[in-house]
Amino acid sequence: MRNLGKSDKTRLERIFSTGLDSVDDKQVEQAAACAGRKISKLEESGIPDSLEGIWQDIKLLCTMISDAVRGRYRLPYRTVGAIAFTLLYLANPFDLIPDVIPFVGYIDDAFIVSLCIKFIGIDLEKYRKWMSSEQIKKIEKRK
Repeated sequence: MRNLGKSDKTRLERIFSTGLDSVDDKQVEQAAACAGRKISKLEESGIPDSLEGIWQDIKLLCTMISDAVRGRYRLPYRTVGAIAFTLLYLANPFDLIPDVIPFVGYIDDAFIVSLCIKFIGIDLEKYRKWMSSEQIKKIEKRK
């Protein structure tokens, strides 16, 4: 499978940096809505090999932004912007390497997700802990 060259990585890093600063509230809501559809569609058609390793993180990003939009979980706005940009980038089939190109079409998507995870790492870990405590609360309520 083709790896991204240094110029592609630099370009994607610039796109990510610019994108997360330009996301508005409407795009955040759009990202929360369209990410769920994209995730369902990918699961139905099969997860691309290039996304398999980070698939759980992609699903967690979708849940994280949905909880933020619904007011269930508070996030810094730059974190919300980074997640929204990443999910919108994933939902766009015509990005740096179009998703319609078999196998290699998702390499840039995987790289953008990796950038996002690196950028929001601390907030992502806090959210994972919060999710674990929420699951424990749900289990305790059932008893």
